[in-house]
Amino acid sequence: MLKNYIKIAWRSLWKNRFFSILNIFGLAISLSVAILLITYGRQELSFNKQFQKEANIYRVLLESNGENNYEKWSNLPNAVGPAMQDDIPEVKSTARLVRLDFTGFGSVRANDNNFIEKNIYLTDSSLFNLFDVEFIEGNSITAFSNPKNVVISSSKKNKMFGTEPALDKKIIINQRDTLNISGVFQDFPENSSFEGDIFLNMMDSWMGKNVHWSNASYYTFCLLSTHTDPAQIEKKATALIDKYVPKDNQYFTKFYLQPLSQVYLRSQDLRDNMSTREGNIKTVKTVFFLSFLIIMIACINYMNLATARSQKNAKEVGINKVLGAHRNQIKFRFYIETGIIAFLSITVGIILALVALPTFNHIIGSGLAVPHLFTLENIGICLTIWLIITLIGGSYPAFMMANIPSLSLMKNIITQGKIAQYLRKGLVIFQFTCSIILIIGVIIISLQMRHISKKDLGYQPTNVVTIPIRSVPSLDNLKNIKESIQKLTGTVSIATLQTFPGFSESGKTMHKPGDTNEGLPINTSSSLGAVVPTLGLQLIAGKDLPGVLAPTDSTCYILINEVVAAYLGYENPSDAVGQNIPTEITPNTTIVGVVRNFNFHSLKESIGGYMYYRMRNPNESYRYLLVRYDTQNVSSYITQIQQLFTQQVPEAAFDYQFLDEHIKKYYTAENRTNNIISTFSILTIFIACLGLFGLAAFTAQQRKKEIGVRKILGSSTFKIVQLLSGHFLSLIILSLFIAIPVAWWLFSHWLQDFNDRIAFPLWSFAIAGLFALIIAFITVGYQALKAALINPVESLRDE
Repeated sequence: MLKNYIKIAWRSLWKNRFFSILNIFGLAISLSVAILLITYGRQELSFNKQFQKEANIYRVLLESNGENNYEKWSNLPNAVGPAMQDDIPEVKSTARLVRLDFTGFGSVRANDNNFIEKNIYLTDSSLFNLFDVEFIEGNSITAFSNPKNVVISSSKKNKMFGTEPALDKKIIINQRDTLNISGVFQDFPENSSFEGDIFLNMMDSWMGKNVHWSNASYYTFCLLSTHTDPAQIEKKATALIDKYVPKDNQYFTKFYLQPLSQVYLRSQDLRDNMSTREGNIKTVKTVFFLSFLIIMIACINYMNLATARSQKNAKEVGINKVLGAHRNQIKFRFYIETGIIAFLSITVGIILALVALPTFNHIIGSGLAVPHLFTLENIGICLTIWLIITLIGGSYPAFMMANIPSLSLMKNIITQGKIAQYLRKGLVIFQFTCSIILIIGVIIISLQMRHISKKDLGYQPTNVVTIPIRSVPSLDNLKNIKESIQKLTGTVSIATLQTFPGFSESGKTMHKPGDTNEGLPINTSSSLGAVVPTLGLQLIAGKDLPGVLAPTDSTCYILINEVVAAYLGYENPSDAVGQNIPTEITPNTTIVGVVRNFNFHSLKESIGGYMYYRMRNPNESYRYLLVRYDTQNVSSYITQIQQLFTQQVPEAAFDYQFLDEHIKKYYTAENRTNNIISTFSILTIFIACLGLFGLAAFTAQQRKKEIGVRKILGSSTFKIVQLLSGHFLSLIILSLFIAIPVAWWLFSHWLQDFNDRIAFPLWSFAIAGLFALIIAFITVGYQALKAALINPVESLRDE
C-alpha cells in the first residue's frame, strides 16, 4: 500500500513539474538558510560549555558606586580572588588573569626570530586545573614551579619552534623578561572565551605579589562547591568590601557571579570585557527567530502552492473516492506527497548550505566549518524540520481535498468555506507583516550604523596608525624612531601615549579643590608631549601639552575635556586654563588646555571625563606611537616605518593597527545583526513572494471560467488584472497597518542601546509599505496577466 502511495505521489509530482520544482526550490532555499542559521546559533550557545566544571564556575563582577554610574565591571582588584577563597568555604578555587602591561600585546623573541603576540596574560597556576588545560609538554603541577617560567599554546610553539620540543627553551618578551618555557598546552577551543596563548606566572610579578583593593584590572574566576547557591556567595563576597576596604575608598559596592556559560553572550553591558570573542544573546535570538520564521513561511508557501496544484488533481482524487478510497487514505496520499517534497528539499537544502557556507561566514563573521553542519544534533534538527513540514505543510491540502464531495471533485468544482478563506488571507497577512517588519528593520539598522560611521567623534580616527612601543628599550631609541618617522614624506604628526580612544586603560577620580567626598570618574592617558594634532582633537581653550620639560620641573600638566571643566565649575573653558587642581597623580597639577568632548568609548555610552597628562617620570608608561599620515600609498608608507623601527630595535617585532579599524570593533555585534537581518530579510521576502505566487495561481485557476465569461462580455485585460490583483493588494495594505506598531516597538527598543542614536524615521513605514506593494504587485500581476491573456474558449471548455 505504501509503495503504491509513493508511486502515485511521485507521478503527481512529475505531472505537475512546474509547481513541484517551485515547491522544492522554495523549500530548499528556506531550509538551507534555516540550517545555516540554526547551526550558527547552536555554535554561539556552545561557548564555554566544554569545560568539565563549567556548571560550577563563575566569573566575579563588581558594581561601581554612584560616582561611577553604577556600572558593572568585569575587572576587579587582585585581592578579591584570594579573599573569597580564604573567607568563603564554598569557594573551592579561584584564578586571576591580567593582560601583560594591561594590553596583552608584546614582542616575543624566540629561536632568534621576532614575533608579535596579542594574547599574553599573567595568571595563577590554578587556572590550568580550573579549565582543564591539557598539556602536551610539561604539566600543570610544575608549570609555575620556578621563577620566570612561562607556558605557551601549541600553535605558538609550532610558530616559534616548528616541530622541535619547546620545553626548557627561552623566550624574551619586550626585551625585558627572559623566560623559561615550562609547558606547552593545547590551544583553547574556538568556542571558548579564552584567547590566551602565553601565560606568565602572576606570583612572580608585582601584579600578583602586591595584593590590593584599589586598581581594578584583573579578571577573576571562582569554582563553587556543588549545589551552592550563587546568590548566597554574592552576599558573602559583597560583605568582604566592608571587611577589607575603608568606606572612603569603596568605589565599588557589590559583587556579582556570572555563570561561565553566560560570559560569551551576556557581557555587552560590562566595562572592558575579557575577550575579543564576544557574542550577543540578542543576535542569537534574532537568528533562531529568523530560522523559525523562514520555516513557517516555507510551510505556508507549500500549503498555498500544494493547494493550487491539487486543483489539477481534483478529478483523480474524485475517482479515487468513487472507487472506495477513505478520507484517511486521501489524507495519507497528500502527506506522502508532502514528505517526498520535504525530503528532496532538505537534501537540496543541505547541498545549498554547503555551497553557501563561505558566503554565510563572510556575511555574519562566523567560523563555521563543514563538520558543524553534520553533527548528530543537526541531523536530528533536519529530521524534525522534515516532520514539521510534512505535518503542517501537508495538512491543509490533505484535509481540504479529503473533505470535498466526490461529485464536486469530478466536476472540478472546488469551493472554499469561510474558515478556509480566512485562513488563506491570514497566511498572506502573516507573511507580509513579517516581511514589512524586516524591511523597516533593515532601514532603521542601516541608518543607525551609517549615523555611527558619519558621526563626529570629537577627534579624527582616520589616517592614524598606532604602533606598540613597549619593546623599545629606552627613550633615546624612541626619540630616534620618532625623528626618523617625522622625516618621512607623508608624516603629519606623531604622539606618544599610554593609550588611545577605544582602548581605555587607566581610571581615576577627579575631585573639586578642597572636596574629598565627591568625585568624578575619569579616564586618563599619559603623553610624551603634544596630542591634539595627531588625534585631531578640538582645542577650545589654552594650549596643547608641552613637549619638553625642564629637568627640575615637577608639575603635572593636564589637558581636560569639557566634562571635567564643567565638573570643576568652570562655565567658560578658558577660565580653567592655568588653574592648579590636585589629582591622584600629584598635588602639583596645572590645567594647560581644554578640548571639546570626544567619544573615547563607544557611541552606546555617554561621554565621560577624560584627561591627558604630561610629567617627568610618570608612573604609567608610554605604550603606543600614534602617527597621523597623509599619503596615497599607505602600504609603502607603513613598510618604511617598519624598516625604521627594525633598524632601531632589531630584536623586537613590529606591529601596527589603524585607529579607525580599531574603533569599528565596538560595533561588531550591531554590524553582524545588520548583515543578518538585511541578507535574510531579502530571502524571507523572496520566499514569501513564492507563496503569494502560488496563491495567485490558485485564485486564477478557481476563477478561470469567470475570467472567460468576462472577456467574452467585453472586459479588457487591464480590468481583469485589476480584478485579480486588487484583493491581494488590500491584504498587503492590512499587513502594513499591523506591521507598523510592531516594528516601531521592536526597533525603538533596539535603538535604546545607543546613547547617540537617530530619531525613528517615520518615512521608513511608507518606504517599506511601498516596497511590499511593488513586489506583491509584480508577483500577483504576472499570474493575473497570464490568466487574462488565456483564450476564453480554453477557459470555458468543459473537459
